[in-house]
Amino acid sequence: MKTKRNIYSFLTASLALLVPSPGRFAYGILLLFMLNLLMLAGTLFKHLVKVLDLDELLPVLLAVFLMTVSVIFKQLLITLSPLAALTLGFIIYMPAVSSFLIGNLYSQNSDNIKENLAVNLKESILFSIFALAVFLFRDIFGYGTISLPAASGLVEISLIKVREGGFYPGIFWATIPGALVIIALSLAIYVHVISKFNQVKEQEESNANA
Repeated sequence: MKTKRNIYSFLTASLALLVPSPGRFAYGILLLFMLNLLMLAGTLFKHLVKVLDLDELLPVLLAVFLMTVSVIFKQLLITLSPLAALTLGFIIYMPAVSSFLIGNLYSQNSDNIKENLAVNLKESILFSIFALAVFLFRDIFGYGTISLPAASGLVEISLIKVREGGFYPGIFWATIPGALVIIALSLAIYVHVISKFNQVKEQEESNANA
């Protein structure tokens, strides 16, 4: 059940965050930094709400808190890199949605703040590794570059020479359909690996009981 939950949450978070985002590694770094910041702050805020005995208001308070943090982050980004803030637009608020999907911010399964932080940040970091790999793949094969955040928006490190005005077939990976294909392939590979792992585990248990 936990594996299925992880698959569903990762898939939903990927569709919410990765598909509409520009296929640039630089923007991926910004969005995933914000995602992990929200996961950390949201987990701590959830425990504060519990200490104040406001559990019934948790969904509303947490949603308002995460959106407030998102707005503050966007204002800072506008100051530091106006072009990046303009390019991301409403997508800057998607990490707030994804933090719900991949974490346990609504659940009250433990009173131990360290335990909840460990669980939520582990899920967030695992998703971030996968998401960064997707952003990097789309940047390299979609644009022929590796981009990094900068005050000007981004800095590009050119890897593949693309003729100006010419057609570059790799641009497909930078599009929304390309992102969907990458996510679908990644999910298929993940399910296949997990299936094989479970088969091996079941075989070992069967041999041990024989």
